[in-house]
Amino acid sequence: MDLEFLKRIGRTTAALGALVFVFAAVYYRVDFALGVLVGCLWGVANFAALAGVLTATIRPGGVDRRRALILATVKFPALYGVGYLILHSGWFGPIPLLAGFSLLFFVTLLKALGRLYLKLDERTSTSPAKAVSR
Repeated sequence: MDLEFLKRIGRTTAALGALVFVFAAVYYRVDFALGVLVGCLWGVANFAALAGVLTATIRPGGVDRRRALILATVKFPALYGVGYLILHSGWFGPIPLLAGFSLLFFVTLLKALGRLYLKLDERTSTSPAKAVSR
């Protein structure tokens, strides 16, 4: 597994969230669809910030403290504060927000099962240092 795998999870989740938004807006309710989209985007932003923190701290050349501190500041107080405001505002229900946030886990599970089924990790065996440098 490399960093491109994590990026693909984020892109696929955002695309799936947009697709779910369109279908829910057309066939169900627009406020529900907006809640799913906002939950999905919030989850993708959290995932990207977490991946950035991990790649800044776990890397072959040592810890990039400045980048890690900036991304940790964005992730923990800022994104969690935004999440609190989204939930506290009452604009969206908790169910559509949770459904949108859960899309990330759904995509991650399916992508991991796909890699396992297709045996992609056996075909592309790279060293962990090479995978991190990508």
